Amino acid sequence: MENVARKIEVKAVFQEFGEVAAIDADLLTVRTALAEVTARRAASCLLAPAVGDRVLVAVEERGDAFVLSVLEQRDPGTSILSVEGDLTLRSVRGKVSVAAQEGVDIVTTAAVRLLASTVDVEALSALSILGGAVKAELGKVKMYASTLDSFFERLSLHARSSLRTVEELDQVKARHIDYAASGDAHLRGENALVSAHDLVKVNGEQVHVG
Repeated sequence: MENVARKIEVKAVFQEFGEVAAIDADLLTVRTALAEVTARRAASCLLAPAVGDRVLVAVEERGDAFVLSVLEQRDPGTSILSVEGDLTLRSVRGKVSVAAQEGVDIVTTAAVRLLASTVDVEALSALSILGGAVKAELGKVKMYASTLDSFFERLSLHARSSLRTVEELDQVKARHIDYAASGDAHLRGENALVSAHDLVKVNGEQVHVG
Protein backbone atom coordinates (compact mmCIF):
# COMPACT_ATOMS: atom_id res chain seq x y z
CA MET A 1 0.00 0.00 0.00
CA GLU A 2 1.48 3.31 -1.08
CA ASN A 3 1.61 6.34 1.17
CA VAL A 4 0.35 9.44 -0.55
CA ALA A 5 1.83 12.68 0.81
CA ARG A 6 -0.40 15.69 0.53
CA LYS A 7 1.06 18.72 -1.08
CA ILE A 8 0.78 21.82 1.04
CA GLU A 9 0.63 24.94 -1.05
CA VAL A 10 2.72 27.59 0.63
CA LYS A 11 1.54 31.14 0.01
CA ALA A 12 3.56 34.20 0.83
CA VAL A 13 2.06 36.73 3.23
CA PHE A 14 2.94 40.40 2.98
CA GLN A 15 2.32 43.05 5.61
CA GLU A 16 1.85 46.68 4.65
CA PHE A 17 0.79 49.95 6.13
CA GLY A 18 -2.37 51.38 4.68
CA GLU A 19 -5.19 53.83 5.14
CA VAL A 20 -8.85 52.85 5.36
CA ALA A 21 -10.53 54.41 2.34
CA ALA A 22 -14.03 52.93 2.66
CA ILE A 23 -16.08 50.54 4.81
CA ASP A 24 -18.89 48.38 3.40
CA ALA A 25 -20.47 46.06 5.97
CA ASP A 26 -17.60 43.81 7.15
CA LEU A 27 -15.30 44.65 4.22
CA LEU A 28 -12.72 47.40 4.35
CA THR A 29 -11.02 49.06 1.42
CA VAL A 30 -7.44 49.79 2.44
CA ARG A 31 -5.26 52.04 0.30
CA THR A 32 -1.60 50.95 0.43
CA ALA A 33 1.48 52.24 -1.35
CA LEU A 34 1.04 49.64 -4.10
CA ALA A 35 -2.71 49.20 -4.53
CA GLU A 36 -6.13 49.22 -2.90
CA VAL A 37 -6.88 46.04 -0.96
CA THR A 38 -10.24 44.67 0.10
CA ALA A 39 -9.75 43.20 3.57
CA ARG A 40 -11.63 41.93 6.56
CA ARG A 41 -10.98 42.87 10.16
CA ALA A 42 -9.01 40.20 12.01
CA ALA A 43 -10.67 38.67 15.07
CA SER A 44 -7.81 39.97 17.23
CA CYS A 45 -8.37 43.55 16.00
CA LEU A 46 -10.91 44.61 18.63
CA LEU A 47 -10.61 48.33 17.87
CA ALA A 48 -13.02 48.96 15.01
CA PRO A 49 -11.25 50.77 12.13
CA ALA A 50 -12.75 53.97 10.77
CA VAL A 51 -12.27 55.77 7.48
CA GLY A 52 -8.96 57.62 7.54
CA ASP A 53 -7.30 55.37 10.14
CA ARG A 54 -3.81 54.06 9.50
CA VAL A 55 -3.80 50.27 9.79
CA LEU A 56 -1.55 47.25 9.42
CA VAL A 57 -2.86 44.90 6.76
CA ALA A 58 -1.69 41.35 5.99
CA VAL A 59 -2.19 40.19 2.40
CA GLU A 60 -1.90 36.56 1.39
CA GLU A 61 -0.64 35.83 -2.08
CA ARG A 62 -3.71 35.17 -4.23
CA GLY A 63 -5.74 34.84 -1.04
CA ASP A 64 -7.32 36.70 1.84
CA ALA A 65 -6.41 40.03 3.33
CA PHE A 66 -6.90 41.04 6.97
CA VAL A 67 -6.54 44.25 8.92
CA LEU A 68 -4.44 43.18 11.89
CA SER A 69 -4.51 46.34 13.98
CA VAL A 70 -5.25 50.04 13.98
CA LEU A 71 -1.94 51.89 14.19
CA GLU A 72 -3.16 55.48 14.22
CA GLN A 73 -6.66 56.89 14.40
CA ARG A 74 -7.84 59.78 12.32
CA ASP A 75 -10.10 60.80 15.23
CA PRO A 76 -8.40 59.63 18.45
CA GLY A 77 -11.23 61.11 20.50
CA THR A 78 -13.59 58.24 19.54
CA SER A 79 -12.70 54.56 19.94
CA ILE A 80 -15.04 51.58 19.53
CA LEU A 81 -14.26 48.03 20.64
CA SER A 82 -16.47 45.87 18.46
CA VAL A 83 -17.11 42.11 18.17
CA GLU A 84 -19.75 40.13 16.29
CA GLY A 85 -20.88 37.73 19.01
CA ASP A 86 -20.94 37.55 22.80
CA LEU A 87 -18.10 39.26 24.66
CA THR A 88 -16.79 38.26 28.09
CA LEU A 89 -14.27 40.21 30.13
CA ARG A 90 -12.72 37.82 32.63
CA SER A 91 -10.06 38.17 35.28
CA VAL A 92 -9.09 34.80 36.77
CA ARG A 93 -7.52 36.07 40.02
CA GLY A 94 -7.91 39.84 39.93
CA LYS A 95 -10.71 42.32 39.39
CA VAL A 96 -12.03 44.27 36.40
CA SER A 97 -12.28 48.06 36.63
CA VAL A 98 -13.96 50.47 34.24
CA ALA A 99 -12.82 54.07 34.73
CA ALA A 100 -13.62 57.20 32.75
CA GLN A 101 -13.15 60.91 33.31
CA GLU A 102 -16.39 62.08 31.67
CA GLY A 103 -18.78 59.26 32.63
CA VAL A 104 -19.78 55.66 31.89
CA ASP A 105 -22.90 54.70 29.89
CA ILE A 106 -24.39 51.18 29.69
CA VAL A 107 -26.90 50.92 26.82
CA THR A 108 -28.79 47.78 25.77
CA THR A 109 -32.15 46.89 24.23
CA ALA A 110 -32.35 43.79 26.46
CA ALA A 111 -32.03 43.27 30.22
CA VAL A 112 -29.10 44.21 32.46
CA ARG A 113 -28.24 41.65 35.18
CA LEU A 114 -25.95 42.12 38.17
CA LEU A 115 -24.92 38.99 40.07
CA ALA A 116 -22.76 39.65 43.12
CA SER A 117 -22.50 38.82 46.80
CA THR A 118 -22.75 42.55 47.61
CA VAL A 119 -23.49 45.66 45.55
CA ASP A 120 -22.20 49.08 46.62
CA VAL A 121 -23.39 52.24 44.87
CA GLU A 122 -21.74 55.52 45.79
CA ALA A 123 -22.62 58.87 44.25
CA LEU A 124 -20.83 62.04 45.35
CA SER A 125 -23.52 64.45 44.14
CA ALA A 126 -26.63 62.75 42.74
CA LEU A 127 -28.03 59.35 41.83
CA SER A 128 -30.68 59.24 39.09
CA ILE A 129 -32.69 56.18 38.03
CA LEU A 130 -35.12 56.50 35.12
CA GLY A 131 -37.11 53.63 33.68
CA GLY A 132 -40.52 52.26 32.86
CA ALA A 133 -40.40 49.71 35.66
CA VAL A 134 -38.02 48.66 38.42
CA LYS A 135 -38.25 45.26 40.09
CA ALA A 136 -36.04 44.26 43.00
CA GLU A 137 -36.17 41.07 45.05
CA LEU A 138 -33.80 41.44 47.99
CA GLY A 139 -33.42 39.77 51.34
CA LYS A 140 -32.25 42.88 53.18
CA VAL A 141 -31.80 46.53 52.19
CA LYS A 142 -29.96 49.23 54.14
CA MET A 143 -29.90 52.83 52.97
CA TYR A 144 -28.11 55.78 54.55
CA ALA A 145 -28.61 59.28 53.19
CA SER A 146 -28.49 62.81 54.54
CA THR A 147 -31.42 63.89 52.33
CA LEU A 148 -34.05 61.86 50.47
CA ASP A 149 -36.58 63.49 48.13
CA SER A 150 -39.21 61.31 46.42
CA PHE A 151 -41.91 62.34 43.93
CA PHE A 152 -44.65 59.87 42.92
CA GLU A 153 -47.91 60.06 41.02
CA ARG A 154 -49.06 57.11 43.11
CA LEU A 155 -47.35 55.27 45.96
CA SER A 156 -48.54 51.85 47.12
CA LEU A 157 -46.88 49.98 49.98
CA HIS A 158 -47.75 46.49 51.23
CA ALA A 159 -45.94 45.23 54.32
CA ARG A 160 -46.57 42.71 57.09
CA SER A 161 -45.19 45.16 59.68
CA SER A 162 -44.13 48.79 59.33
CA LEU A 163 -42.01 50.46 62.01
CA ARG A 164 -40.88 54.06 61.78
CA THR A 165 -38.92 56.20 64.24
CA VAL A 166 -38.67 59.97 63.79
CA GLU A 167 -36.53 61.89 66.27
CA GLU A 168 -37.96 65.33 65.56
CA LEU A 169 -40.85 66.51 63.34
CA ASP A 170 -43.15 64.12 61.43
CA GLN A 171 -45.51 66.08 59.19
CA VAL A 172 -48.14 64.98 56.67
CA LYS A 173 -49.98 67.41 54.38
CA ALA A 174 -52.86 66.09 52.26
CA ARG A 175 -56.27 67.07 50.93
CA HIS A 176 -57.89 64.09 52.66
CA ILE A 177 -56.45 61.71 55.28
CA ASP A 178 -58.09 58.38 56.04
CA TYR A 179 -56.75 56.01 58.70
CA ALA A 180 -58.49 52.67 59.25
CA ALA A 181 -57.60 49.87 61.67
CA SER A 182 -59.30 46.49 61.92
CA GLY A 183 -58.13 46.33 65.57
CA ASP A 184 -57.25 49.09 68.03
CA ALA A 185 -56.11 52.56 66.99
CA HIS A 186 -53.97 54.44 69.52
CA LEU A 187 -52.90 58.08 69.59
CA ARG A 188 -50.62 59.06 72.46
CA GLY A 189 -48.65 62.17 73.29
CA GLU A 190 -47.66 64.55 76.05
CA ASN A 191 -50.23 66.92 74.59
CA ALA A 192 -52.90 66.06 72.01
CA LEU A 193 -54.61 68.83 70.09
CA VAL A 194 -57.51 68.26 67.68
CA SER A 195 -58.86 71.30 65.84
CA ALA A 196 -61.17 71.74 62.89
CA HIS A 197 -62.56 74.72 60.99
CA ASP A 198 -66.16 73.50 60.89
CA LEU A 199 -66.84 70.28 62.77
CA VAL A 200 -65.21 67.85 65.19
CA LYS A 201 -67.16 64.60 65.56
CA VAL A 202 -66.49 61.69 67.93
CA ASN A 203 -68.70 58.66 67.41
CA GLY A 204 -68.62 55.35 69.23
CA GLU A 205 -70.66 52.91 71.26
CA GLN A 206 -68.88 54.26 74.33
CA VAL A 207 -66.95 57.54 74.61
CA HIS A 208 -64.71 58.03 77.66
CA VAL A 209 -63.24 61.46 78.39
CA GLY A 210 -60.85 61.95 81.31
